[in-house]
Amino acid sequence: MNEPLSKSQTELQGRSLGDMTVGQLFDWLDACSKMERWVKPQKARRDWHQGRIETLRELSRRGALAPDPVAEDG
Repeated sequence: MNEPLSKSQTELQGRSLGDMTVGQLFDWLDACSKMERWVKPQKARRDWHQGRIETLRELSRRGALAPDPVAEDG
């Protein structure tokens, strides 16, 4: 079975999050989510999960994410 990543997502592998555009970061976020569900070994799932968290942090740092209404309610 082939990996579920698109060509653009495959091309992002190995790139630094800081070098990606916001659009590429959203594409990478989708890739991390897909791969976290697709891979079998626990360590691989943890790595993709960590990649998703780091991508969300980078998007947040850039102000590209909508504020979390739950977090604002305290």
